[in-house]
Amino acid sequence: MSRHDGGRMSLFEVLTSASSHAEAARALLYCAKASPFVRGAVTVENESAGWVRPHRVDYAQARALESCLAWHPGLYRSMARTTAGVCVRFATDGAEVALAVRMDDEPRGTAEVLGPLDRGRRRAHDGLSVVVDGRVLGCGMPRTLTRPLPWIENTHDMGILSFELEKGDERGTGTMAIPGLGARHEVCIWLPCLRGCAVRELWSDGTYVEPLEARGSLLVLGDGVGQGFCADDPLLAWPTLLAEGLDFDVINQSIAGQVFQPSMLMGASIQGVELVVIALGTRYRRETCAMTQVKQDVRAFLREVVRRYENARVVVVTPYGRNDTFSSVIRRAARDANVEVVDGHGLFSSEDLVFADEVHPTSSGHAQIAARLNWYVAHGGAGEKTATMVQRAE
Repeated sequence: MSRHDGGRMSLFEVLTSASSHAEAARALLYCAKASPFVRGAVTVENESAGWVRPHRVDYAQARALESCLAWHPGLYRSMARTTAGVCVRFATDGAEVALAVRMDDEPRGTAEVLGPLDRGRRRAHDGLSVVVDGRVLGCGMPRTLTRPLPWIENTHDMGILSFELEKGDERGTGTMAIPGLGARHEVCIWLPCLRGCAVRELWSDGTYVEPLEARGSLLVLGDGVGQGFCADDPLLAWPTLLAEGLDFDVINQSIAGQVFQPSMLMGASIQGVELVVIALGTRYRRETCAMTQVKQDVRAFLREVVRRYENARVVVVTPYGRNDTFSSVIRRAARDANVEVVDGHGLFSSEDLVFADEVHPTSSGHAQIAARLNWYVAHGGAGEKTATMVQRAE
């Protein structure tokens, strides 16, 4: 994503070159800690040498996910550390920007799900996705340094994601704005949804980097689909698309393999939540479970969500399969808790074209979920007459 503009050094070269020219150019960069610009994290953990790790669940929730009450505590532990829905969002007048990021290894659970889809040729299925002024630049991995940088401490395993904010004059002159004298740009860097990461510095060749105004929050409580499996881009996961379409900040607490686990909510304390979307239940079809316990858990989960987020609109999506056994359980519990229901199967126009396997939608499937939920939130009403309404979104 770096620019090579004639004989001019790209920002990545300025940051990594040992030349005297690069040293002089580095002195002119605007450098800020990345932590004030992190959105979508419930907590931010301070690590060594200025690295910070965003967490989308708090300490009490993490303990619950690892407890004996959880179905798959090992899987939940690794997935809770991923940064689904977390972004670095800011404004700058620079022409290029770079972010210092340290990527975690891919969790074993991710490889177990996605490995069979790759047919022996493993792909990343993830990365960092960049949007500038609403223009999508794409998804990619940071460039990992091959040697430590002498001018900054603790750069072991550090990666740098660098990209240009301006492609040239739209009138076709091909000229670039002088760094620091260009237009104000709003930038969002979406962090990986299938692995975790830590961030540190944010560099711009402009004169400032400042946070954008906070928006109301969309809280998503889901499983691997909501986390972003098979979207292949954190921007394309349906919770992110839905939040951007509704002009919300997203807090994505979707965990691969998760079910209706009431204890996971006990530590939740998130301010400013205006909309909660719950999309759980897929896992029940794949494992042996006692229906009596499932009914109790679904009922307790929905009631706890309503209690904790009493000022928020709460919508629950039934499992995506047609005539799913557990849909009726969710509908009855939702009716008792006065929660709105959306038919999950009605979110797709064609299952054959939008599913990567029997469970996970492709990016096209994620887009359909987001578009139709967006339509429902804007036009739908409480109750169960939602399948036809949602299908009218297209």
